[in-house]
Amino acid sequence: MFSISRISLLLCLLMISAGCQNASDSATDSKSSSSDASTSDVESPPADAKTSEMASKEAGDEKAEKEGPKPFELPKTVKGNWVLMLPRQQQLMPLYLFKITPPSESAAPEKKTDNKTDDKTKAGTEAVTLLSRGAEVLPAKILSSKATAETVEFEESLINEGEEVIRLSFEGTLNKAAILGNISFNGENCVPALLLPTPDKDFSSVPDKLQAPGFLEFTKAMQSDDPFKSLNEFTKNEKMQTVPAALDAFTSLIAYSLSKKKDAKTVEEIVNRYIETAGIWGRRLQVNAMVSSGSMLARSETDASIATQYLDQAQKAIKEGVAPLKGWDQEMALARARVGLKSNNPEQIKAAGKILQEEIKKHPHDRELLTELVSYEKTHGSIDKAIDHLGYLAASPLSFQERQLIAASRQQPDLVKFENPRDTLTNLWKKKHGSTEGLDEYLTKSFRRYLDSFVSKEAKEVDLKKGNRVSLIELFTGASCPPCVAADLATGVIESSFPHSKVIVLRYHQHIPRPDPLTNTDSEARFILYNHGGTPSTNLNGQVVPGVAGGVEQVESSYNQLLEALIPALSENTDVKIELSAVAKDGNLVLKANATGTKDIKEPLRLVAVLAEEELSFEAPNGINVHDMIVRSMLREPNGFPAVDGKLTLDKTISLNDFKGRITDYLSAFEEKSGANFTGAPLGLDHLEFVVFVQGELSKDIFQVASVPVSGKIEFKSAKPKTEAKPETPKPATTPKPAVKAEKPEAKPEAKPEAKKDK
Repeated sequence: MFSISRISLLLCLLMISAGCQNASDSATDSKSSSSDASTSDVESPPADAKTSEMASKEAGDEKAEKEGPKPFELPKTVKGNWVLMLPRQQQLMPLYLFKITPPSESAAPEKKTDNKTDDKTKAGTEAVTLLSRGAEVLPAKILSSKATAETVEFEESLINEGEEVIRLSFEGTLNKAAILGNISFNGENCVPALLLPTPDKDFSSVPDKLQAPGFLEFTKAMQSDDPFKSLNEFTKNEKMQTVPAALDAFTSLIAYSLSKKKDAKTVEEIVNRYIETAGIWGRRLQVNAMVSSGSMLARSETDASIATQYLDQAQKAIKEGVAPLKGWDQEMALARARVGLKSNNPEQIKAAGKILQEEIKKHPHDRELLTELVSYEKTHGSIDKAIDHLGYLAASPLSFQERQLIAASRQQPDLVKFENPRDTLTNLWKKKHGSTEGLDEYLTKSFRRYLDSFVSKEAKEVDLKKGNRVSLIELFTGASCPPCVAADLATGVIESSFPHSKVIVLRYHQHIPRPDPLTNTDSEARFILYNHGGTPSTNLNGQVVPGVAGGVEQVESSYNQLLEALIPALSENTDVKIELSAVAKDGNLVLKANATGTKDIKEPLRLVAVLAEEELSFEAPNGINVHDMIVRSMLREPNGFPAVDGKLTLDKTISLNDFKGRITDYLSAFEEKSGANFTGAPLGLDHLEFVVFVQGELSKDIFQVASVPVSGKIEFKSAKPKTEAKPETPKPATTPKPAVKAEKPEAKPEAKPEAKKDK
């Protein structure tokens, strides 16, 4: 995160001050001195001293106001109005405007310090008042606060639709022209932030964004011919030591030091300066630097004692009262385990293995822990346990960090050593079994175990006897879409959590961001029907569920988001019932459905019928290899059949060949049009599910859904070579086209999802 230097900070302050003054000149006469008294310094300046326009107003000096703005004066205490600025790359983003009123040692009787209950608790709750917020920032309220003449701390609740979505915690200390500090979001991370003084009470004169000085210098250092030297000079420059970008410069400098295998003394000197600089932004950020430094060093070939000393310092600080952030304990445990695994002492190696085994019980889905456990088990423990852990890693998509490490290990094998979990598993499987026979089946089973491991206690405790309404989840996804990973897997966990008699999931593939061989005309039309803007998009019983998106790291949060919306629906009752049957016979599909109990629904209804493929194996570019309930066709239009004589019924026989030919013809036409290559695209179609639901034309609400597997023997007669060749006949490897076999995506998809879906 890049931010500002001390000199440029003053420039930013002057920018804010000038803007506020210009905007307030015309309203000067109408402001009373008493209403602005809260923005003055604690100690009033002498009458003959030069003050800022802000101080003049607060003192009620009308003469000074008429003479125009005075030179800007740096604040002497934290008392006054301040804008909370979050460094964000090359800019400072204004979040909230606060009034800070630290308790005075000689509080005047008329001051509203309330009863004489004293104390930090009473004074603290009134130390910080929220005055205004930026245009694109969530509403918020102060939960608690306290301040002294030079320090301020507060907790703030960010609210969306009446509910807290983020808990923001700030702590800072007055330093020259600003209050330098740090923000923790939900107690999970810690970033530098600062408060800048302003005479205003709202954002009308505050620029939306300010240039963050120091960004250019940091960028030049990173791009220089000798980054180590340039970054070292940057971090030693006194003018840059109060710049948040310096913290990023230090972490980059440490990384360069380790990659260039600098001696332990040099590395230790840099880390000590890093921790000292981080202390300028608060004790919490300083301890965070200790933890991250210990973690970085534990990964390297540097003397393990160096890593341990910083981990010990962090542990001591926590014992002395620094509230730990979420993840510190796990990161420190993992670092200590890594140090132990590099030891030649059998006891230390055994202790490291024990640490990992204990941690994985607390964090069963942590991929770094699993990777280290694999390393321990295959070298010092059990090959069976190593294969077991690798089953989770190899059967699920890679994390963004894993993809980066794999790429780095290919480019710089001497510096970065990281093997794809699938390759590691293959080697161990061959070592144990003599071949790869049975590996694919094992991976599929491991994928199911992986999904099952996310099923929450809350889901297990749902009373499945309550409610007769079956819920439908519709996921719009893409095989090349990175943030669709969490949505695909989270819906899979939902399927592991509840039977088909309670929840049915359908997945409609789209050509977003790249050509997708699981897409068809009907899946595209359904996407348009809901007017979705991108993938992933998720609907529960016809209505959008936001926040279901991300990489493999966001599976649990996406699952919880779905679960929160789903659980209330599971206990609902409805009069709507659906009877259906689906039989494959003599090359045809005989499909029947009848919905009853709809007379009390006050809108036109449609009977929507879907043929979905129950399970197929396909190595998608985004890493998902097992795909369930993929929509292959929708009978009639994507919005279904209208009622006829008040009845929602379906009695239809379709040719299996026509059903398959429609899919293959679409893929062939799309290949020809787009230049895509769907060689190897799965098209088994031998396990089909018939899904039918009743949906309102206007509300899009889904009132009931039912499904049955297609019984009988699904047989396709010989079809035209044109429709079969593309998806089923292998093509020469020498003439590939860009599409399914493209490289796995490394970053964000080209098409942005709807609001609150992208991460």
